[in-house]
Amino acid sequence: MTGKRILLGFLVLLLMTGMLFIVGCGQDEVVDEPVVDDPGEDTVDEPIDTVVVVGSKEFTEQLILGQIALLALGHHGIPTVDETGLGGTMMVRQAMEAGDVDLYWEYTGTALIAILGFDEAITDPEECYAVVKETDLERNQVVWLDYTPFNNTYTIMMRKADADELGITSISDLAAAINEGVEAPSPGEWNLASDHEYTIRDDGYPGLQELYGFEFDEAFPMDAGIVYDSLKEGDVSVSMGFATDGRIAAYGLVNLDDDLNFHPVYNCAPTLRQDTLDALPQIADILNPIARALDADTMATMNMKVDIDGYLPEEVAEEWLLEQGFIE
Repeated sequence: MTGKRILLGFLVLLLMTGMLFIVGCGQDEVVDEPVVDDPGEDTVDEPIDTVVVVGSKEFTEQLILGQIALLALGHHGIPTVDETGLGGTMMVRQAMEAGDVDLYWEYTGTALIAILGFDEAITDPEECYAVVKETDLERNQVVWLDYTPFNNTYTIMMRKADADELGITSISDLAAAINEGVEAPSPGEWNLASDHEYTIRDDGYPGLQELYGFEFDEAFPMDAGIVYDSLKEGDVSVSMGFATDGRIAAYGLVNLDDDLNFHPVYNCAPTLRQDTLDALPQIADILNPIARALDADTMATMNMKVDIDGYLPEEVAEEWLLEQGFIE
């Protein structure tokens, strides 16, 4: 009996050892199984499936601003479509209201007069922005993000040599010279080169003559980019322009002082429909710091690089964004 008990004990011990071995193997297999992430963990950014269509007007500054928005949004993973260079103010604005464009840069003075229909200019940048921002949101569900320090107001220009010779420093001086019959510089008439919008806008050619009390012999509507060359080459004696255009200094032109404050302020801001911002609220965080960094010297330099040095708008936009650390 003693031998059988010993044998039976040995078999029980052997059986228990095997069970421990099996259990141990099972535990090892559980530890070695791949760890599955908790679905609630934010391990990667979700892809953005909302496409933002970026538009712009057709002139140089607008093309640059459009590319700045495209590059900045794309850098943050927001899909975009480039519809820059669409045309004039109302064409781009109507495209946004129709849902064909989601975002473009607009000027406070332009919105105040041409879009929202106010009769009187506002010459204080902060006040003009506040009025436009509140009114456009209330009437049209259009959101204005932060505005730029640069004020690209309309300007009336002459060749600097002619202005110096005739002692003309302001628009009032110009009006007096015309009304007194002072002989005009080349081409011998007091005529004006103007882009198509300025020729007909209330804050343009008609209102300018009414306020200052004079009349040009003739006004020549043309594309915005041509007015500077027409004045430089002596085809006209006076031209409208935009205050931040790099060609003013490069071509030896001078801005006449708007001493009666006819032109509204034209600070610029990204504008977009409320539903676009609701879908992608991060757009404000992306574009607001960029808008606040765009001062007059910066904008004039970028404009000059395109118009004088031959760079493409997207090249100067990318260069500036990289320099400022907005993209990498």
